[in-house]
This record gives sequence, C-alpha cells and structure tokens, in this order.
Amino acid sequence: MEFIKKFAKEISVFGLVLVIFLGLFIYRQATFKDYKTISQDKLTQMIESKEDFVVVLGDASNTTVQGYQSIMTKYTTKNRSTPFYYLNTADVDKLEDYVKKTFESEVSYPVTFIIKEGKMVAKKEGAMQYYSLYDFVKENFK
Repeated sequence: MEFIKKFAKEISVFGLVLVIFLGLFIYRQATFKDYKTISQDKLTQMIESKEDFVVVLGDASNTTVQGYQSIMTKYTTKNRSTPFYYLNTADVDKLEDYVKKTFESEVSYPVTFIIKEGKMVAKKEGAMQYYSLYDFVKENFK
C-alpha cells in the first residue's frame, strides 16, 4: 500500500512539472514570433506569385545586420499579421545582378523592401530602429 501512495505522489509531481512545461511552451508560442529566413529561389517564387510581404536583405555575418535582426524579431513578435522575411545575401550568387534584376534597384545592405502584388512599392536602406521600421511598414504595407 505504501508503494502505491509513493508511486501516485511521484506521478502527480511529474504531471505537475509536465503541465508547467506545456504551459510555458504554449505561452512562448502565443507571444513570440520570429521572421522567416528564405532562400533566393523562394523569394523569386513569392514575387512571381504576386504575394504581399516585407523582406530584408543583408549578410548575417555583418554586425549591423546582426543588430537589425533583433529589431526584426521584435517587430514580428508585436506585428504578427505582417508577412516578414529575411534573405541572407551571403547565400546569393551574383548578388548585385540578382537585386538589379529582381528589384530594379541598386542598394546598400541591409535593405528593407515592401513588396505588394509582386512589385516593390518601397525600400529603405540601412538598419532601422523599431519605431522607424514600424512606421515604414505601416505607411507602405497596409
């Protein structure tokens, strides 16, 4: 009888710990969203299918881009409805030619593009602070 009580107590403690971890996981899923990193081919496909989205191009090894990535994460967490993507330019073959052909523009990196119906409607070069990014997207995306 003592064994059953001890076993039941351990099961209830394990169940409580399991419920706490499950609750924390659900909380994180509900409150945190990250931008999605895409490939060059996926970006081209999204433009050809005339989607609406925001995309940032930059080299992940650059310290400016690394700082901007935290701003992008903050933006996507607070603004879940905006489709937000990132393309690591270190993975792009013939980068300047690709950007000229795809966006019909020469840019410096990082650069944030607003794409509507497969066409670039706005661009902003350089890393922005959260509220600058928020205002830029709000003015040009909605």
